[in-house]
Amino acid sequence: MLNKYFQTSLTKKTFFSALSLIILILLQGQSGIAQTAFNSNNLAIVVASASANNTTASVVEINKTTASQTAVQTIAIPGTGTNAIRVSGSASSTLYAANSNDGSLFCFTGHNVDGNTSSNANTFLPRAVVTVNSSGTVALATTYSGTSGNQTRCATTINNSNWFVGDQGGFYTNGTTAASPAGNIRSVKAFGGTVYAYTASTTAPPVGIISAATGGTFTALPGLSNGNANKTDFYLVSSTGNSTYDILYTVETSSATAGTISKFSLVNGSWATNGTYTTTFGGFGLAAEKSGTGANLFVTTGNGATISNSVIKLIDAAGYNTTINITTANNVTLYTTVTGTIIKGIAFAPKAAATPSLSVTGTLSALSTTYGTASTASSFSVSGANLTTGIGIKAPSGFELSTSSVFASGVGDSIFVSGTGTITS
Repeated sequence: MLNKYFQTSLTKKTFFSALSLIILILLQGQSGIAQTAFNSNNLAIVVASASANNTTASVVEINKTTASQTAVQTIAIPGTGTNAIRVSGSASSTLYAANSNDGSLFCFTGHNVDGNTSSNANTFLPRAVVTVNSSGTVALATTYSGTSGNQTRCATTINNSNWFVGDQGGFYTNGTTAASPAGNIRSVKAFGGTVYAYTASTTAPPVGIISAATGGTFTALPGLSNGNANKTDFYLVSSTGNSTYDILYTVETSSATAGTISKFSLVNGSWATNGTYTTTFGGFGLAAEKSGTGANLFVTTGNGATISNSVIKLIDAAGYNTTINITTANNVTLYTTVTGTIIKGIAFAPKAAATPSLSVTGTLSALSTTYGTASTASSFSVSGANLTTGIGIKAPSGFELSTSSVFASGVGDSIFVSGTGTITS
């Protein structure tokens, strides 16, 4: 309960006053490189600058409809300096992309190393989650330490603070140095407050739910068959447009010109197969959205290391628990990257975060006291929504605060209530 109690304990002989209250919302800030604001109805892709095992990356914005378009904007990710990010473009299973659960961040991972542009990036232990917000500001959200030879793959977050990081060694989170649990993780994505991950295991289904950012349990989705080493990416869609995600698309590729998109629907607690579509362009990154009774799919072509590749839009005209129905003639090549570069992961352009808000209820009564004696307490309640950090409350001089009506604990002239998202009174 966020009921706050006030009393006065002044050294003056008498005191009588209506209380004036100062409440501070402490908002989490991000420093970075500001670019042009995104159109929230667009797509964002990660592009490796070269087919090399140590190169730089950029984030490119494109729209969802125009064929053979030029980029809306390109945001270069620094390859030198304190916030340097080095990536492997030649590796075929790096630079997956995701959105934060609230859609306000575009996310991917890289190696936070400055001064080494020649060694294989996958041998670098310092790794980072890179985010881009709706204003186009690039930031390193957190860092962790991986294992030499293992690739950093993808990241997402439920609350924009604690990170679920997928790595070739398993799951990492903020500041960790060992995977927990272990596993060969590829893309990691959040849907409806739940984090899902994709693996290329041959002994387990390819998609599962990870219960915690570290030390959690990775549980395969029921009904899915075991995967294979060709699995590349996945996406979930809500057939009703709410928080129930009941359609799953996966993509796998055996070569840059041969791939398979599979569809599944959640039926009575188990994922039922709804057929496959064979591609002639491979398929690496995948994003999808509900469109009418069906879905739009956005796929990056090639095998994850194919230079000068493209983004293709496909339309599945079929809905929930109905066989996938993609007409090849209707596929649209939206964008092709410049010669020598590689489109890797794809997600939706970040949208503006919801504005944090506070609500204060209750009326404080006038307080009086005499020298050496605390006054009676008066209380009020505070709640918050869309918070990126907790709520700080500071009393005027001569007053003290507590979350206890008898001032038994946490007594002081200020209180901080930790939490993110919604804090109830």
